[in-house]
Amino acid sequence: MSVIPPTVLKKLYVKGSLRPDDGGFAFDLKNLIAPATITELKGLDVDGEPVDGSSVTIVPPSGNSRPADRISPGRPLEFPVGVVVTLRVAADPLDPGHHDLALHVEIKEIGSLEIPISDAVS
Repeated sequence: MSVIPPTVLKKLYVKGSLRPDDGGFAFDLKNLIAPATITELKGLDVDGEPVDGSSVTIVPPSGNSRPADRISPGRPLEFPVGVVVTLRVAADPLDPGHHDLALHVEIKEIGSLEIPISDAVS
């Protein structure tokens, strides 16, 4: 069980940012909790179905995109407070309407987290 309640983790998602993207979809996360070091992106579920982690790319404010499968304890991704990162997912585009996502990450400071995301694509 996560040491951070899901109601707090939900606040990491930038409401309204779930959108179509070239070759898939994208969404934004903003760290409002505490400095974090992401050591692994363990997975992404979209409407209950797993998405291949190799299809996820993280775009930090610097613009230096990084495939999620290249994040590791030896090559972590720093996620400071106040920073917005975009996750781009190369997958089938999302149909218009409501979607539930779950992002599974490993954080050096506290362990495994599941970030719940619930939003609509127009």
